[in-house]
Amino acid sequence: MNEETPLLAQYQRLKNEHPGEVLFFRVGDFYEMFNDDAVEVSKLLNLTLTHRSVNPMCGVPFHAAKIYIARLLRLGRKVAIAEQIGEIAKGKGLTERKVIEIITPGTAVESEYLDGGVNNFLASAFITGNKAGFSYIDVTTGEFRATSFPVSSMAENLSKELGRCSPRELILPDSLRDNQSVSQCLSLLTNVSVSWYPDWNFNLENCRRRLLKQFCTASLRSFSLGDEAPEIPPAGFLLDYVEKTTNTLSPHIKSISVYSDCQYVIIDDSSRRNLEITNNLRDGSSKFTLLECLDNCRTAMGSRMLREWLVFPLKDIASIESRQNHVESFVKDNQFLRKIREKLDGILDVERLAARIAMDKAHAKDLQALRKSLELWLEARKELDGRNFSMTDTDSAKSIIDLIANSILDDPCTLLNEGGIIRAGWSEELDHWRDVRDNFNRILSGYLDEEKTATGIQGLKIRSNSNLGYYIEVSSGKLDKVPEHFILRRNLVNGARYTTQKLQELEESLNESGTKIIELEKQLFLEVRNGLKKYVPYLQRTSGEIAYADVASSFAEAAVMYNWVRPSLEENGCFDVKAGRHPVVERHLPGGEFVPNDLTLSTEDDSRTFALITGPNMAGKSTFLRQNALISLLAQTGSCVPASSARLGIVDRIFCRVGASDNLAKGESTFLVEMTETARILNSATEKSLVIMDEVGRGTSTEDGLSIAWAVSEYLLDRIKCKTLFATHYHELTRMSHPSLKNLCMSVSENGSDIVFLRKVADGSSENSYGIHVAKLAGLPETVIKRAEVILNKIQSDADGKPVLPQISGSGNEVESECCRSSEAASLSLFSDEEMVLDEILSADVDNMTPLAALSAVSRWKKSLSGR
Repeated sequence: MNEETPLLAQYQRLKNEHPGEVLFFRVGDFYEMFNDDAVEVSKLLNLTLTHRSVNPMCGVPFHAAKIYIARLLRLGRKVAIAEQIGEIAKGKGLTERKVIEIITPGTAVESEYLDGGVNNFLASAFITGNKAGFSYIDVTTGEFRATSFPVSSMAENLSKELGRCSPRELILPDSLRDNQSVSQCLSLLTNVSVSWYPDWNFNLENCRRRLLKQFCTASLRSFSLGDEAPEIPPAGFLLDYVEKTTNTLSPHIKSISVYSDCQYVIIDDSSRRNLEITNNLRDGSSKFTLLECLDNCRTAMGSRMLREWLVFPLKDIASIESRQNHVESFVKDNQFLRKIREKLDGILDVERLAARIAMDKAHAKDLQALRKSLELWLEARKELDGRNFSMTDTDSAKSIIDLIANSILDDPCTLLNEGGIIRAGWSEELDHWRDVRDNFNRILSGYLDEEKTATGIQGLKIRSNSNLGYYIEVSSGKLDKVPEHFILRRNLVNGARYTTQKLQELEESLNESGTKIIELEKQLFLEVRNGLKKYVPYLQRTSGEIAYADVASSFAEAAVMYNWVRPSLEENGCFDVKAGRHPVVERHLPGGEFVPNDLTLSTEDDSRTFALITGPNMAGKSTFLRQNALISLLAQTGSCVPASSARLGIVDRIFCRVGASDNLAKGESTFLVEMTETARILNSATEKSLVIMDEVGRGTSTEDGLSIAWAVSEYLLDRIKCKTLFATHYHELTRMSHPSLKNLCMSVSENGSDIVFLRKVADGSSENSYGIHVAKLAGLPETVIKRAEVILNKIQSDADGKPVLPQISGSGNEVESECCRSSEAASLSLFSDEEMVLDEILSADVDNMTPLAALSAVSRWKKSLSGR
């Protein structure tokens, strides 16, 4: 049983008020945790678990607390900070403590808790009628967005929006706890804090009033929100949650952007993952992604905007071309590009600095960082003038710079209780008290000279000790000249010690100077910071300009480094790319090793929209598919593209169905996942979409898979008629005939037994998958390779109507299986066990197969071939 001391009783009372947070309980120079919190946190942070009596206990030094808090936030935990707010009465008893701050993954504002190049989004969703509203906010920047979608497509759209914003924290109503679509989406999230709140928190009217209060408006119609818009409940509760958590109204959040799918290119979550736009499939990081290739940004604001552009590609040609023009201005003038990059390199996060000022979180070093950043930006603006960049005025920037330069020291202290913040000359009163502190001996000397002149006693001396403080010492021979205003403090053998009212005042001033300086510096700093609040909207606009210039120049740098070109955009459905390359693969290969390829669909000279691509694994089919999807995506972000030339029609959606994956926890096999994604494409694609499909139907039997792949191809050709790249090992599909279909294949060079994949796309079709060659490269035993070659020859002989071999040789194997020696083996049917195993080997995706899946497959093949 836990021992209930007064301290633990106080801790438990605060813990009961904050059951969902880890309570950092201040005890002296440490933040302590007790009981369940201590046990959990000691494991999460690898801290030593001790005990206070029988109660588990662990702690961290208060001066290093931010390091530990940051680690807890990354793990999706919330932290409540309980500080000592009172003094112990007469040196006895228990000091009062109070939770002064709650830090959550989605509301943290301190730089130590944030990734500079990534937004720190807090998200929420709620169902109103037959519509689901979704909203997310970044308190550190003021970005606030909302959208809605039908409840009937909850799983697809919620996963898409969560993939777009990648929130650190998600708050949901209790009514969605048992919603299957929501549970499906949540199962894919990692290190995201998910909290549930009663539905009354999402009351429509209360949330509408909260939004009106925040925006200081009488209506939400100016934000494209009707009175009963489904976006209102989640958006309103987000603001309420932020206010209660951060203890501020977040005045820098002045508007909300309501968007819909019709404004941007739609990329569902599985397609975004398959294309590895911002996160790779291996470990979820940004390495080996499109983002990594493009992110040459010099500022955190630019990196965040770049992410936004990649997840929200544009559909409006005028807007895209405006971006292209700015990118091109950098590409064509390398000196201009270099100068801008140099200036941007020293600019800090103006957007988050502005938010910290608005929320009363900025310290003096933040203000100096803002000043220096604005100075560099004004220099960069001189280079941008006349280049058609949209710019705000410079007067406000100059006013901010002057205010900070005149008031704040160049290297100020970050703490308000230590002084060292305000520049000399800013406040006469502060200068006076600093003079008292720093030049007290000079002040005393001046006063002593006054007394010597007034009394005529030239031997007067001012001394001090711990008992009397400061005093005037008079020798015994001059005692008869001591004036009346001298106050005797002590007689000595050789004289006496005196004080005066003025000397006491001077001493009192010296003793008060330290406290006065700190109080005045704090007061003056807060006045300066409050004075900067009126510039927050200006700083937010300026940060957007800085980020835009950064992303445009980053795009230009990628174009110059990798020899990319500006694509020509059209409203029609054309897709004509010459010498296209995969931006990520090319970057990570030695120079000149990547093989570029052309692709022409739906042009004046070639009206075909469907490319059926055959060829072996490892020959470059998947790379070819993905590179064209990424080229289309890049073009609609405003970037140049990796090609020698490109004419592209605007697409409304990009679908990418590639790879093999399962979700065994939900009982979904690889084939079920494949068919679910295929169904989503067929039900959602339009004539203006771009569809990338790889190996449809390979997760089931050959007959079923071929039938499904054929039917899917016909549906895309006859019903949807969109631009499609369809890669397959089912060579029977090349027998399809359709005016919109073209056959492409991966070129292979064969010289006897030597096979070389040229990674070049050519017209026509391939009749060989070269799976056995790939299996050999993967390291399968030689006996397996030889046996597979024999079986393949047998199958091909039967399929071509060649004479049936009376017996299939064991290919020289020392050990021959019983089934190979049996009469059944001599007359293998077209779909025997051996052939089914071979077909599965040929269609196995060895590039994406996990070790566990490979072992499972080999075990399954062994059992099938041994007859068990």
